Amino acid sequence: MSLVKSIALALTLGAGLALSAHASNVEDAKSMVDAALAQVKAKGVDAALGEFNAGGTWNKGGLYIVVVGFDGKMLAHSANTKIVGKNMMEAKDAGGKLFVKENISAVKASGISNIDMRWANPATNQIADAVMVSKRIPGQDMYIGSVAFK
Repeated sequence: MSLVKSIALALTLGAGLALSAHASNVEDAKSMVDAALAQVKAKGVDAALGEFNAGGTWNKGGLYIVVVGFDGKMLAHSANTKIVGKNMMEAKDAGGKLFVKENISAVKASGISNIDMRWANPATNQIADAVMVSKRIPGQDMYIGSVAFK
């Protein structure tokens, strides 16, 4: 391979990785939730929670994973482990919406949820419009969610 082709390939791959690291749309959030559900199925709830809390591939700038019990307890947060173990049932977004409570109700009813909210984007440290995409973990009273910032 010529030097020019090698440089072109490296630039293309680098640009693709940079875009994927900062991408944060609803489809990306859905894909991340599906991947997290697959991880739970493959490794079990406890092992998966440990991996989610470790961040790594589960924290991509503004795109991250949360796991919340139906009692409101934060079980995993790949971008902010300081709130793991806290009850988030009465948490409000920047607009005053009880988004955790609303999300739990929707996930209990249909197994999935897409809740509009205003939340701090960990990649920018700014409040922004977002959508929390969530799915119930089969057989468990908890959901996995990911936030896509608009």
